[in-house]
Amino acid sequence: MISYDNLNELQLDVMREIGNIGAGNACTALSVLLGTAIDMSVPSVSLLGYESTAEHLGGEDKMVIGLKIGITGDLEGMMVHVVEKRFAERIINTFYAKEIENIANLDEMDSSVLNEMANITSGAYANSIASLTSLFVNIGTPSQVPGKVSDIMRLPLTEFVKPGERILVVDEVFTIDDEHISSNMILALESDSLEKLFDRLGVQV
Repeated sequence: MISYDNLNELQLDVMREIGNIGAGNACTALSVLLGTAIDMSVPSVSLLGYESTAEHLGGEDKMVIGLKIGITGDLEGMMVHVVEKRFAERIINTFYAKEIENIANLDEMDSSVLNEMANITSGAYANSIASLTSLFVNIGTPSQVPGKVSDIMRLPLTEFVKPGERILVVDEVFTIDDEHISSNMILALESDSLEKLFDRLGVQV
């Protein structure tokens, strides 16, 4: 059974390319949403274990928001957009002025703005996969999970990733009005979907 732990080099390159194209399309979609030019550095795409990912995201106790988006259709899995306080504040302040004191206590309007952002950026990732594979890739409604990085990391573990396995983490650094703001996207596909993806791309499993 295939997993992120036993991918060969060609399969790893494919996953990195999916992450790169998805991040680029997400940047374009975000620029349209915010109505301003956004630049993005070349995204970093890594396969990391639980502990490495938690450290990579700032440590298990760091407070963030996880925007969970289910993947359905020809592929099954999830994306988790990991948003830090400054990123959330910058997105929200595009639409109205507000200082975010506690990322865990956003009001309904704040949450709606972030959900719309997650819906658009995750859609860009899904469309990238669909375009590359000609598979039908659907996404669900974003679900917000504010909390520690350790809490967010449990989301893919509960459904699609076994303890000890690695997950795909895309690091995105956007430049908005000369300010560099980072976010992360976690992509977890279940094993049959990974096989289907590689088969469609002609990559030997």
